[in-house]
Amino acid sequence: YEGGYCSNLKADVIGTPEAQIYETEFECCTENFADQETGTCISQLDGDRQPSGQPSLSELGLPNQFVAVRANGYDEGYCSNLKEFVIGTPEAQIYDSEFECCTEEFADQTTGTCISKLDGDRQPSGQPSLSELGL
Repeated sequence: YEGGYCSNLKADVIGTPEAQIYETEFECCTENFADQETGTCISQLDGDRQPSGQPSLSELGLPNQFVAVRANGYDEGYCSNLKEFVIGTPEAQIYDSEFECCTEEFADQTTGTCISKLDGDRQPSGQPSLSELGL
């Protein structure tokens, strides 16, 4: 355990169950070697991917992890990827995108609060989708 590290070499990945394959080396290290006293896994990350101690995740949010926030009720609810909201949320309630979270969790929201918080280029256009028009 103390000498353990993460690898993306083909020889190491083949035969590994999908649930044990991570998108990033950092994620693999933090999930599998969080209590590693030697720091071997983290020390093998490229310099620009080593943890800096800066609070970047809390300010920028976790990538591809959005959850519903209903602090002020359903009509004022929105989706967030801030660590404080995501941590402890069951995986089935975590969405890959803010848009997906809004449409799944706040589809009947009359105020439009959730959708209105999306970046401008991710806001629905009101135009019919290809699935409505056909090919």
